[in-house]
Amino acid sequence: MQPLFERIDNAGWTRPHWSVFVSLVIGFFMWGLIGSLAPLFYPSVHAAWFLILPILAQVGGDLGLPRLSDTKLGRKAVFFLTLMLYGAGSVLIAISVLFLSSNLVVIVIGIVLAYIGVEGEVPTGLSYAAEIFPLRLREKMLVLIPNFDNFGAMVAASIGFVTFSLTNSSTVELEVLAIFAIALLIVALGVRYTIPESVRWLAYHGKSEKAEIEVQKFAPSQKVLANRVSATAGKKLGLVPRIVLLVVLGISQYLTYGLMTYIIADYYFTGNAVNFIVVVANAGAFAAGFVTLLIIRRLSVKSFSLLAYWGGALTMIPIFIVAYSIGNNLPLFYGLLFLNVAFSEFAWAVRGILEPILMPSRNRAFLIGVIRLGPMLSYAASIYFTASFSLPQFVEYNAVLWVMGGAASLFWFLKGYNIEMVNLEDASASVISPSGKSA
Repeated sequence: MQPLFERIDNAGWTRPHWSVFVSLVIGFFMWGLIGSLAPLFYPSVHAAWFLILPILAQVGGDLGLPRLSDTKLGRKAVFFLTLMLYGAGSVLIAISVLFLSSNLVVIVIGIVLAYIGVEGEVPTGLSYAAEIFPLRLREKMLVLIPNFDNFGAMVAASIGFVTFSLTNSSTVELEVLAIFAIALLIVALGVRYTIPESVRWLAYHGKSEKAEIEVQKFAPSQKVLANRVSATAGKKLGLVPRIVLLVVLGISQYLTYGLMTYIIADYYFTGNAVNFIVVVANAGAFAAGFVTLLIIRRLSVKSFSLLAYWGGALTMIPIFIVAYSIGNNLPLFYGLLFLNVAFSEFAWAVRGILEPILMPSRNRAFLIGVIRLGPMLSYAASIYFTASFSLPQFVEYNAVLWVMGGAASLFWFLKGYNIEMVNLEDASASVISPSGKSA
């Protein structure tokens, strides 16, 4: 099976690559859009459970759907399943707002279904991207594609900002966002019919003939280029330490992004300032995604992880100072928030690269879901835990989270290994038996 993988790793950019790229971009855009629904509608509910429940629902998406992707359905089929879930959720939200006088129970059910769908798509999408894109573009794609999550959240908050400015209503805001999501689903449905299955998934499940058919779409030529690093890098650090490392990095990045983008807005601001803070924060993250593409060429992921996490920790110092007189320093706060969340995007880029590349091929999507459990459960607990904090205490808590991530990034810098131009099987310590099954 190895020649199949080398052909995928060394392929030129083809039409199927475009189909995969557009499909994943839409999926991550939807993640940002739908993931913003609960925080943006929070002012109409003003209860911590409304923010916590969707996060807990995401656990099912993180474990169940990636498991199905790894074991039974493959990558492509799960993309249709996730689309059905967040499509059903968006429709329920629209029905509730348009015809049921914004029935909260129906809205919550819709948000829960939508969150399960988009969250289940993240581990599957990261796995698919790592498995299918040419080796020379792999890290760039793992940065560029998930960055559209930030764009989706920024667009959602921008729509909310304009809508709230015109109507002064969070309900109308939710209605417009739900209808917008439904329109995008139609586009996603058409694109996803054109994507092929992951060649690596087929090979690891003994479907060698189908894998050969699919690889022809990406790499018609059997020419193998000598542009990869031959290594057994994954053996330098065991699977359990890799998982623990990624959980700690994930808790630091996921919580600092979520708390400083959404929860600080919901807990300490009112009116349209909630939307504006989400716009500013995600604009910083989206811009940083493109900066990452430039930096990642010059730094190893090990070095970049130090920059991301310790840079984020340092930006908390001026934010902490401003927090004591934020009413008189709002423009300065917005600028510092933009910078802080930019570093959070750098940290997400580290996670987005390492999670799919370091996990073994046969259980890649499921293990990414397992890794994401720690950040999600910690985030849910933190929303409840910080509800009574003053703003300076809230900022201090985020600073501690950044330092925790900085310590993990230092461990990876000292004990980790470079994954640039190392094929997926070496980097993840995956082994293929002669039958095509992973060992």
